[in-house]
Amino acid sequence: MSKQRIKDIAIQHFNRLGYEGTKMAQIAEEAGIRKQSLAYHYPTKKALLLELYEEVVQEEQQFVKEFFLEANKLPLEQQLYNFLLDHKNRFLTHPNVAFMYILSFITPLEVHDFVLAQYRTYLGTLKTELAAVFAKHEDIRLNPEEATVAYVTLLDGLDVQLVYETRQSYEHALAIAWNVFWTGIRR
Repeated sequence: MSKQRIKDIAIQHFNRLGYEGTKMAQIAEEAGIRKQSLAYHYPTKKALLLELYEEVVQEEQQFVKEFFLEANKLPLEQQLYNFLLDHKNRFLTHPNVAFMYILSFITPLEVHDFVLAQYRTYLGTLKTELAAVFAKHEDIRLNPEEATVAYVTLLDGLDVQLVYETRQSYEHALAIAWNVFWTGIRR
């Protein structure tokens, strides 16, 4: 049994059952191994979650960097809007992305400080990339830091729709909020 298979199963369990509801014995059973074999790789549920979360944050940091590198030839409005769409689609189609956001919003006390520190590294990467994008455009009325804060705030609000509501509520909120955001930042 590969460690990656164990991680994939664990993410499914964490997403479906939450941290408290996830049981190492169930992960082992679904992976087709004994609980003792799972304990060899991950002695505790907390150890498994910490490794998973750190890896997912790193994956998402890489996604953010690659997205803005590839999108830099597009007009600013299209870059920013496409990121929101890709972000939504990743949440809906990649269980590890959903895991990162759900855990960031609904953090078990036992891992709160770790999750918060990791999520802040992700936000740092996102803000750095966004500030660089905004710095290249003089057609906005906000400085890069202000525009970044406004965009991340929009993204946070939309993430609430994904975590607590539905894809449709995300799309509805995006349709309304995007117009307000874009009208508000451009000259």
